[in-house]
Amino acid sequence: MSYTGITRPHAFCLLRSYCPIGGRGRPEPEHIPVIHPKSKATVSLPGFIPIVSIADQRSWFWSSVQLPVIIVRLAELIMKPNLLSEVSGKGLHNHLGFDGRIVLSTIMPDELIDELQPKDYLRFVRDLKPDATMVPDNYTYMDDPLYLSWSQTIRLVRNALSFLELDLPAIGLIKGATPEQVSWSTKQLLDMGYVTFALPARELSRSDLLENILAPALLVFEEYKLDTNLLIYGRSYPVRGLKKASYANHSWFLGAKGGTYFKGGFQYDITDPTIRFERCNCESCKGRMAQDLAGDIRALALHNLLDLNNESGGSG
Repeated sequence: MSYTGITRPHAFCLLRSYCPIGGRGRPEPEHIPVIHPKSKATVSLPGFIPIVSIADQRSWFWSSVQLPVIIVRLAELIMKPNLLSEVSGKGLHNHLGFDGRIVLSTIMPDELIDELQPKDYLRFVRDLKPDATMVPDNYTYMDDPLYLSWSQTIRLVRNALSFLELDLPAIGLIKGATPEQVSWSTKQLLDMGYVTFALPARELSRSDLLENILAPALLVFEEYKLDTNLLIYGRSYPVRGLKKASYANHSWFLGAKGGTYFKGGFQYDITDPTIRFERCNCESCKGRMAQDLAGDIRALALHNLLDLNNESGGSG
């Protein structure tokens, strides 16, 4: 892929030193200097963390299920300005009536990312008062791995730098279109003091590219020999060969709205004959057959949540 006037070997390319073209001898990109590195507190995460819909109370189950941590999506609030204003006035905990820990997810559609600056994220975090937050998101594309993806990777690092001023734990993001970008940005965040990381995995899993992005990050963790925590975001089932990780997704609720039934971590249509007549004794089903939950979104969502929670070994 080539862009006239942008890609190497043109002398005025702003990203010349970051370009992977030029052979193995090209040095690693220079580090963005961190004047005052700050060790960010580790975010302790259970095996499975539900992503809830702040706009739909059918996904709120803390009155009946012990949930030490939930994730709320900033994107959902931004797309509902009236709700954002309401929640900002009292904070996430008061709005949800939840006394566990709340992680604010900054992972969002590309078009929203382009509208936000670091100061906007910082304002949202201070108004919403979560217990932890992810650093601002970016976007990279496998089919545009040079100028656009390097520009966005550098933006991710610079935005993470601005989050060092927050007095609450922050979670770094593992992003990049190439192993070089993943490795470089992960090292940058580790040098800043980030020790908990999230890898947005939904699209990568669908494209069978997850291991391509995960592997260079794991090599960096091994090189630094730090006790890091890893969250696989947007995926409910384990990554092959990955021994220590937490998982978070929203499919337990979104699937329930579409008639999806979880069993052993796997998803079935609720009319599937292999499960429809099976009885379940979870707190939601209480001996009912799967087909009995059809049309009852809240009951089906709770069943799915309990199934994923059990598969992960519990919430604690």
